[in-house]
Amino acid sequence: MNLYLKRKFAAAHFLPDHPGKCMHLHGHTWKVEVWLEGEVDPETGMVVDFGEVKYQIDLLDHTTLNWVLPVEFLPPTAENLVKYFLENVL
Repeated sequence: MNLYLKRKFAAAHFLPDHPGKCMHLHGHTWKVEVWLEGEVDPETGMVVDFGEVKYQIDLLDHTTLNWVLPVEFLPPTAENLVKYFLENVL
């Protein structure tokens, strides 16, 4: 079965070693789109609990990503956020 979830969160970040204006603190409304494929668990009737996925994304809402993400996902680039979600949400 294939599932799809879209969620938004607002968060600030900065890229300290970036030569452009992104080196300064600024914010974005981030959009997370999750595509999942798996078998339905016969006990829960679900592939994944969307509530848990939403909760993990919402933990970043209205934060400064540089201060809340583990060091292995810094700097908080789009690429590092993808890695964070792959390892912590799914």
